[in-house]
Parts: sequence; structure tokens; C-alpha cells
Amino acid sequence: MNMKRKYRLIICFLLGLDVLSMYIIRLQQHSIKTWKKTAEKNIGLFMLMNQWVRVKQEGKKLDAYFINNNYQKIAVYGMSYIGLRIIRELKDSEIEIAYGIDKRAEELSSDLKLFTLEDDLPDIDAVVVTLLSEYDEVYEAISTKVNCPVIAIEDIFNEV
Repeated sequence: MNMKRKYRLIICFLLGLDVLSMYIIRLQQHSIKTWKKTAEKNIGLFMLMNQWVRVKQEGKKLDAYFINNNYQKIAVYGMSYIGLRIIRELKDSEIEIAYGIDKRAEELSSDLKLFTLEDDLPDIDAVVVTLLSEYDEVYEAISTKVNCPVIAIEDIFNEV
């Protein structure tokens, strides 16, 4: 094998390594962004649950917020951890949870009637949004579908 050909093979090999290393770096950056996003979400969940425990330890009840604001019939947006805990918390109270709203409504099973934002939503007194992020986008979408207050879960715990 002549020297010129060896030189070309070495250059091709090094270029291939360079491309591979760039791909690995991008993959790592994507993973780090995903982990950071998950960590931020988990911190938010922890802080909310901590606030909820504080409210309970102070002897306050979640249904007081709804009673004080004359919200008798509500819907819950977000049927994950927080949404399910809200539903359970209000189960034996004066507050009626008319239905749940979730973008994955077709995939979920629940004793509640579930809707997506593409559905026509029955009338209620308020919608509780249990998402900690993306509230503004969800608020905008829900506000066009219902004629009632759309309330962030954090605001409820701040006012109980």
C-alpha cells in the first residue's frame, strides 16, 4: 500500500471518529436536557406536595377553598399524580368533581368521565389545572372551552 493511500485512510478514519464524537456529544447534551427537565418537574412536585402536607398539618381542608369561592362543581385538568390526589381528597366533600380533562383521556381508565380539550366540555364552576409547567398554554386552551375560572393548583394551596 502506498503512502498516499495510507494517509487517505487515516484521514477518513479520523473524520469518522470526529463525526462519531459529535454525535455522542449531541446525544449527551440531549440526555442532560431531559434529565434537567425531569429534575425541575420533580422539584416542583416535591414543593407542591410539601405545601399540601403543610396545609393538612395546619388542619386546613382543600374543600374550604372551593366552598369559600362558591365552586360546587369542578373539573380537574391533568389526571396524573396531583390530579388523582385532588380527586381523592375531595371525594367525600361537598365538592362535585364532574369530570377530568387530559390529553391522554382515551388511554386512561377512571371512574370519572374523561375529556380532551378537543371535546365539548360540560358546564362547571371552575377548572383546576394540576400541571406545574405549561400552565399558560393550558390556561389559554381551556379558557376558550369553558366559561368559568381556570385555577392553578399552586394558587389553591396559597389561598387555603
